[in-house]
Amino acid sequence: MAEDIGSLKGISAEVRQLVRADAQRRREAKNILSPKGLQGNYDAGELLHTTLGGEIRPLTSDDLAAFRQNARSLGRRFKGGITPRQVIDMSLAVDRKKARQEITVAVPASARTVRGAGRSADSLEVRFVTNASKKHGTYRHFVTVQFLGYPTAIASGALTPAKAASQMRKEGIRFDCDCGRHTYWYRYIATVGNYNAGRAENGYPKIRNPNLAGVACKHVLRVMAEVEGSSVVQNFLERAIAKGRERMDGTSTIRTSDKAASKIIQKQALRPTTHGGRTGDRDYDRARRALRQQSRATTTRPTKVASGSKRVSALAGDPKAEAALMGVVQQLGISREQAIAILQGVK
Repeated sequence: MAEDIGSLKGISAEVRQLVRADAQRRREAKNILSPKGLQGNYDAGELLHTTLGGEIRPLTSDDLAAFRQNARSLGRRFKGGITPRQVIDMSLAVDRKKARQEITVAVPASARTVRGAGRSADSLEVRFVTNASKKHGTYRHFVTVQFLGYPTAIASGALTPAKAASQMRKEGIRFDCDCGRHTYWYRYIATVGNYNAGRAENGYPKIRNPNLAGVACKHVLRVMAEVEGSSVVQNFLERAIAKGRERMDGTSTIRTSDKAASKIIQKQALRPTTHGGRTGDRDYDRARRALRQQSRATTTRPTKVASGSKRVSALAGDPKAEAALMGVVQQLGISREQAIAILQGVK
């Protein structure tokens, strides 16, 4: 049965409404670990917590040191931006599995030229509509992909629109998704990596993704698989490039009709979601192979920890250190348990 993603008419207004709601929610959010807080400059009264280590607990200076190292490692890793292939390669297995099994529809709904400095064409922004898992009360999501190779594609007369489109979809991109997974797990990573196509996020995901693992939600991954392997996306990009070449300023605006979208959805609905051999649907087989590539997830383990942690680790298990510590405890006239409680309170 084909998934219902609704009419494509009026989706721009719906997306704008979602963007405004997201911005409002972010303005009202509390206990955000900002870049200033990441350096240790935050009010202790904020009672910030993290799930680093697997359980929710109060944030410590050692956690901040680990977070800073994670952010530095992430910035170095994404210095050159990201491509559709890298999005899939660096994703988590759980997200790829959900993309294969739950997100069966990804339709390129519209495209427009994004302008940069001097009003010149900066990229081609394509808005995709995917189905939703319906676990959270919505039936569709919007994934925005900006193709950064667009200026070259429309300027290069040496390549046909088809060849230019084929090359462009292998080059650098920026992306965004309106779902919660992207918002709370991956938007910070996208912002640090400079491949974010939506609202920038400078609040470290200390609760949802403190290890900064993965890069993309299931909706984005389904779209990336289609970008890599789908003739529908190839033809859509060809149209956009051909139209952009007709205008001196590279302006290109195209849309997919509801009738055309229905045909795409019907074809995608016939695809199996379980393991198996080739189906004969070249688009699907290429997309499925893409989503089963081995992940190079972006978990960044800190190579440095706070000096206090190193010192404690070095003393742990040392009988002399334990005897000296217990001597101090006895001099203070407190119990071992009270000493532990005091130490935990000053971390």
